Amino acid sequence: MKTVKKIILLMSAAFLYTTNGMAQRHTAQKDVPCPSDSISKAVFKGATNMAYPLFQNTDNANNNNENIIISPLSLTELLAILANNADGNTLSQINEVMGIDGINATNTSEAFGKLNDYFTSFGSKLIIKNNNSIWLNTDVKPKGDLMAKSRTAPLKAEIRNTSLAMENTRSEINLWCTRNTNNSIKEALTQPLSNDSKVALINTIFFQGSWKYPFDTDVTRPQDFTNANGSKTKVMMMQNEFEFQAFVGDRIDLIRIPYINGSVYMEIYLPHKGENLDDCMRSLNRKQDFQMRKNATKQKVALDMPRMELKCVTDFSEPLQKMGMTDAFSAEATLPGISDNSPRITDIKQVMCIKINEEGAPAASVRDRVKDMDITQAPLFFTINRPFFFTIREHKSGTILFMGKVRKL
Repeated sequence: MKTVKKIILLMSAAFLYTTNGMAQRHTAQKDVPCPSDSISKAVFKGATNMAYPLFQNTDNANNNNENIIISPLSLTELLAILANNADGNTLSQINEVMGIDGINATNTSEAFGKLNDYFTSFGSKLIIKNNNSIWLNTDVKPKGDLMAKSRTAPLKAEIRNTSLAMENTRSEINLWCTRNTNNSIKEALTQPLSNDSKVALINTIFFQGSWKYPFDTDVTRPQDFTNANGSKTKVMMMQNEFEFQAFVGDRIDLIRIPYINGSVYMEIYLPHKGENLDDCMRSLNRKQDFQMRKNATKQKVALDMPRMELKCVTDFSEPLQKMGMTDAFSAEATLPGISDNSPRITDIKQVMCIKINEEGAPAASVRDRVKDMDITQAPLFFTINRPFFFTIREHKSGTILFMGKVRKL
């Protein structure tokens, strides 16, 4: 009988809009193109396709009055590392869930590695940074090439060998997450790992961006936000008026808010008054979303958007099993790249921290752009004062960095 050990997969993600010292110290690489080879395109398409059922299955497992925010990119990078150490049916199921059946694990990692290199070219006002680590318990005997393979692979991972159940290890893991999220997530683990934990795989994704068209802090005012349960919360509502890409649907509207480089957008889907967010989003799949974004046109928009700071903890174990990744969570798991006595997965968690505010380019740029607007055009009023869905997407690769439902503030 196979010896069953325990493996914990943890992910931490920070998502910020502020500009600070870290952004100034960030050094951009020049002329790094978005990966456009056929394998990379197939990997990114698979990851994007996976994001929608992943989100729906994860949302179904949560309280429908709670916020849910996930990073599909963070999860797929972690699964790519897992795939590099998997075999047999376990590997096949991981690839099927990721939508990359037929592409070997090495090519998948290379595609995401190229994507991370491309992100480094964005400059100091838009930072997207992924970091990975593998933590092994002292009694785990890893394969001889695990260290070298993980350090030299496109998705480089730090390797630590320690007693996972110790309080000191919890502190070390939290410090690693804190350092790689610019002090945003300080307690990814609230308690030590259990005594039978053998391996922890951890990914952090850090996002820090400036708006292309920043909000004017002088006009931010308190307004009501109606939560999903009908209660009202007083929020600080930011205001902006410019020509954004927008789409007006029968039940739900879309606005695309660009970041400083014009390659990354926050896309907000706002149901009409009286419409239920869950009902509107339940039928949204990749093709329908694509059509909405394709049909969005540039138009004058009067945008009211709440300033937000949210935290969300998500467990992907049940959603991934419902999507077909079952063996990795059972005694049938085959992860020979990690250990001869293959461990199994028990938990895949993600900790999210979100901050949205007015900051971006200097306020003078807000005044300068007014001269380019058609002031005779009546604006589309887009007032985000009720539950909404959003994505953060890099449009050249099509990858979804973040997506979520905000049901209450």
